[in-house]
Amino acid sequence: MERSLLSVVKAAVVAGLLAGLVAAGFHSLLTESVIDRAIQIEEQSSQARGRPAEEPLVSRRAQRVGLVFGFLLYGVAWGLLTGIVSHLVRSRLSELSNAKRGLVLAAVAGWSVAIFPFLKYPANPPGVGDPGTIGYRQGLYLGFIGLSIIGAVLAFGLQRLLGGRRSAWPFALVLYAACLVVVYLAMPPNPDPVEMPSEIVRTFRALSLAGLVLFWVVLGAAFGWLCRERGREAAIMNAGGTLP
Repeated sequence: MERSLLSVVKAAVVAGLLAGLVAAGFHSLLTESVIDRAIQIEEQSSQARGRPAEEPLVSRRAQRVGLVFGFLLYGVAWGLLTGIVSHLVRSRLSELSNAKRGLVLAAVAGWSVAIFPFLKYPANPPGVGDPGTIGYRQGLYLGFIGLSIIGAVLAFGLQRLLGGRRSAWPFALVLYAACLVVVYLAMPPNPDPVEMPSEIVRTFRALSLAGLVLFWVVLGAAFGWLCRERGREAAIMNAGGTLP
């Protein structure tokens, strides 16, 4: 049963809020302690070089609160976009239910805008990176995301161009994989050296990647569950039945 744009968007936004809350809780419990250790090491390094420790522009308490609100806004934004796109492509993915369509879109979006870019430009803890190159690094990251999305769109477009047949998916996936390899190798690496204990860096990156995966898994699963449950309720009510 097809649902209206409003109902799909509502389900997606609720799923995004839930995903943002879960991801924020994950980082608050696990990643914040690693950030504190990185900050301590950075301060000790500055003192060893005879430079006074700089006062942060935003206190750690405010940063922790901002983490929660930031992930909630992130969840709303991606939930809203996922809901709109899911409704717009319903005719092209008519063989999928609302729930499965939402799951597929969340998986594609999560890979294209979060997981794959992270593999090329992994997150670093505080104290890593030259402030003078931040604009360049942000440009590289955003450009990589854009190219990743273009590759996914081209693969989907090729599949539709070949008639939308299931047999066309292998060709589309091969093209997509080739695009990913070219983009990954062509984009320049992060220009800044990593001057931080490797244990801190590996732990921070592992937790950051786990948080990204967790966010998109929760968003896709919650969106699919909400669409499925509401679709079931509507079907029961239209049949004249009663909900348990």
